[in-house]
Amino acid sequence: MASNRSYTVIGAFLLGALILLAAAVLTFGHTGLFKQRREAIIFFNQSVLGLNNGSRVLFRGVQVGTVKRVQLRLAPSGSHARIAVTIDMSSDNVVSLNGERTRGQLTIKEMVKRGLRAQLVVYSYVTSQLAVNLDFQPDNKPNFVVDPNQLEAPEIPAIPSEISQLKDTVAKLPWQKTLDTVNNAVTQMVKLASDMDQAINTLGPSLAKTSQTTQETLDTVRQAIQQNNKQLQATIKSVHTLSDNANEAVVDRNRQIGALLKSAQKTSDNLSVLSNNLKDLTNPHSGTRQTIDSTLRDLSASAASLRRFSETIERDPHTLLYGSPN
Repeated sequence: MASNRSYTVIGAFLLGALILLAAAVLTFGHTGLFKQRREAIIFFNQSVLGLNNGSRVLFRGVQVGTVKRVQLRLAPSGSHARIAVTIDMSSDNVVSLNGERTRGQLTIKEMVKRGLRAQLVVYSYVTSQLAVNLDFQPDNKPNFVVDPNQLEAPEIPAIPSEISQLKDTVAKLPWQKTLDTVNNAVTQMVKLASDMDQAINTLGPSLAKTSQTTQETLDTVRQAIQQNNKQLQATIKSVHTLSDNANEAVVDRNRQIGALLKSAQKTSDNLSVLSNNLKDLTNPHSGTRQTIDSTLRDLSASAASLRRFSETIERDPHTLLYGSPN
């Protein structure tokens, strides 16, 4: 019985130990006690004023770590110095694409081979606080400062910041040549202004005389235009009067032509009647023609009687006094 109790106590003790171990893992898992630390060193060849312990380490704006230590490291010969910034990237913000926590399959050295580079950026323009920004730039050739075997952590190559690049670009500009060119241009402009001033002073009287002559010419032209305008107005008025007279004459002629047409129409009607009458006279069957023929016969008989009477008078003039013996 005692032996069975011992086994029970041992089993309960082991079970409790396992429970405590699991609770410790769950409790201290997010505090960094069991978390894998990923540190790296960056050597900057520029001022890091504004970068302190605890400053942010960003990857395209997302915080993936903090600055652990900022040191000045001198070369053994004392010929140059570099700023060594140690960063800690054991952040919970780095996860895989499916949302699961990364397990460190991809080391810093492998990421450096794929183009991981570090650069100083201004995190706050108000406080002049700097931050370390990481990004993949495989086009930038890595420039390692120290032999990797002599470092306690892998090195991430640094590239100049945008401000430093701007300073280098400005420093490389040919300022002296540009200033000399500007100075020469200003000198030429001053000389040109002086020459123009002298020319204006010399040409001033001529310009004044030319201006006066031009003004007189303009006055003459203006007067000629006004005179021509008056003549043009009179001509236009005469044309209007002539047009009105022509309109009245046309109206008058229209009236006369109308009256003439009426008279011609009346004459045409009379001619038509006369033509009809002539037709009646020339028609052998018409009564007028028969009357005329009878009248002509009577006139012919009267003429014959008058002829005989005349012949009788000629033979015997006393016939007028005594009559015919018959």
